[in-house]
Amino acid sequence: MNYIYYKDPKGNFGDDLNGWLWPKLFGEEKPDNDAFIGIGSILYNGSPLFKELGNKRKIVFGTGIRPGYKNFTWDDSWDIRFLRGPLSACNFNNAYEYIADAAYALRLTNEFNNIQQSKKKYEVSVIPYFKSQEFFDWKALCDKLGFHYISPGSENGVEHTLREIAASKFVIAEAMHGAIVADILRVPWSRFVLSTPFTEGGKVSEFKWMDWLHSIQLYNTEATHIPLYRRSSLHKKIRSLTGNMISAEFLVKKVVKEELLSKLSNISDYYLSSDSVISSIDSRFFEKAAQLKQEKGVVLAGQ
Repeated sequence: MNYIYYKDPKGNFGDDLNGWLWPKLFGEEKPDNDAFIGIGSILYNGSPLFKELGNKRKIVFGTGIRPGYKNFTWDDSWDIRFLRGPLSACNFNNAYEYIADAAYALRLTNEFNNIQQSKKKYEVSVIPYFKSQEFFDWKALCDKLGFHYISPGSENGVEHTLREIAASKFVIAEAMHGAIVADILRVPWSRFVLSTPFTEGGKVSEFKWMDWLHSIQLYNTEATHIPLYRRSSLHKKIRSLTGNMISAEFLVKKVVKEELLSKLSNISDYYLSSDSVISSIDSRFFEKAAQLKQEKGVVLAGQ
């Protein structure tokens, strides 16, 4: 199979999980008539990832919808095994089941137990969204807070990032897969929101998070919101001068930094899916993976 996923030039832990995980479960990529689509909110009309696939069979394994103004359309070439969550399933008129984000397949790997048993080294770790890195020196911020910084860029490799999360007692994440992997590794997590309403779009970000959270039966979580851009005293003047044609918001780094330090230091509510939910996910993922391995004739050592 060919593994299809988004590849950011600077690296992004959530997307990069694909290249580490799937070869361990289903073997190395082999050019054939099947495309495998796993981790990511990449199901949307016009996605460049699918442009060259034509009539190839597209196996969907825990992928999520990226919402738009029109529903994602599909044809018989799409072999949808399961979707990330209930919101993604709604796009398909609930014709296909959902389980959870594809990253929960980490729990099926030979490496998982060893990673999960990593010695705890950090009281609290912070994982920003990968596009938030450009706004602040996160290492310096975390040092000031007395927290450990985990880069969302996986510069030292995916497994290093997995072990860093496992070595944390608590995780504060803006990156959704920071929280997802924490949940997978049974590390309590809390969400914060900074740049995603601007860099990703609030509609997309909230859809993704709710799709995942509802799949693991967490319905009443709260996020810590730190607005990145704010209206200054110039806003009214600009609106007046332009006949209400232009609105202006500004990034005042000093103000945002102070609020980041204050709000992150005061987070006390952390979340974790229940053991029974995890057990159900494990058994359903195992069944789906075993079925696909049998179909593809995959035999791997230790599995």
